[in-house]
Amino acid sequence: MLYLWMPEGQGKWLWQVDNQGWQLADSLEQLIQTVQLTYQHKEAVVFFPSNSAQFYSQAISKAQYKQLGVTGVQYLMEEYCIEPIDQLDIFHEFHKDQLNIMAISRLTRETYQQSLALMPWQFQALLPDFLIAPEPETDQVNIADVFQHRIFRWARLRGWHEHDLNVLSLLPADNVAKINHYYPAGSAVNNEVDQAISTMFVGQDVEFLQAELPAIDLGKFRQHPFNALSKTKKTKTGFNYWKACAALLAICIVTQISYDTLRWWKYKQLANQTAQLAVDQYKQWFPNETRVNEKNLRSQFSAKMKLNANADTQALQLISRVGPILQQSNIRAEQVQYRNDGLTMNLLAQNSDALTQLTDQFKQQGFAVELGAIRNQGSQVIGMVKVQ
Repeated sequence: MLYLWMPEGQGKWLWQVDNQGWQLADSLEQLIQTVQLTYQHKEAVVFFPSNSAQFYSQAISKAQYKQLGVTGVQYLMEEYCIEPIDQLDIFHEFHKDQLNIMAISRLTRETYQQSLALMPWQFQALLPDFLIAPEPETDQVNIADVFQHRIFRWARLRGWHEHDLNVLSLLPADNVAKINHYYPAGSAVNNEVDQAISTMFVGQDVEFLQAELPAIDLGKFRQHPFNALSKTKKTKTGFNYWKACAALLAICIVTQISYDTLRWWKYKQLANQTAQLAVDQYKQWFPNETRVNEKNLRSQFSAKMKLNANADTQALQLISRVGPILQQSNIRAEQVQYRNDGLTMNLLAQNSDALTQLTDQFKQQGFAVELGAIRNQGSQVIGMVKVQ
């Protein structure tokens, strides 16, 4: 199998045949010429930069997953994506009470596929590049350094393509028991990188291991849940044209009759589900509002929106960056307001140290952060944090 690693921007392509070791190509033309000299088959798999897509995971029961359906899964990403849902292609998998989602811009995906169409190979899959790193076991993080690329993989379908080691601080410390650092066979080991990683986890019971990057093992590439390659079907030659037209007409008639019969029932069921999901989402955003229901949801939400009438798209961008950090830190926002180009949040945490650690994480991500007054609330604390 031929594996291609797509660069970001005008970077260099990487390639390898049958896990014989990654090699560099300065340009697409050089890649095609070099590979054709050594690889006589047509099948290939390509990995695209993980930064081109957004990923989300959530623990969810099978009953909740069935209630969401495909449409519900798509709109679940609306809270985390800046782009409109109708401009995204969304892929997901439900596995062992875990919902894993990948959202990629439709324009970006089409651009990738147009680039692949110029190449002389038959591509089996288009996958995020963090899958090049081995799948980690529970409470492990796998890091792979290949030439100038560094990828992190901390779950079966979660990872990053990021050179900055500080992204490790975004992971819950109690979920990191072992870090495996992989290098390609024959490459020099960078002990400075491993020393920097060890320093980040000083005082914690974390095991470190250096190892040779193993062969790529993803099973059936075509069936991978994050395969972003359009699936095309071969047309059957010699099929009678008029038979096809008659069959299509019959299917359309039956479908239309069934649709007209069930339309009202389906719309009513979907409306009830959507209304309940909207109420549940509102209660998550405003947990102190307990009397909200389907009838007063619009008026309640309108009142909340008037408090931030001057907010613009910058607020959505800021929330989309702040939200995942709060979720990973297991800190809940009791109240959020957007004013003067910044978010003012009342955050509920286990203790003041947790709030201090959170502000440090925000600063590492380039935010301007101000930690205000902190007060006790039962066994927890509430603190005001301003983020710009």
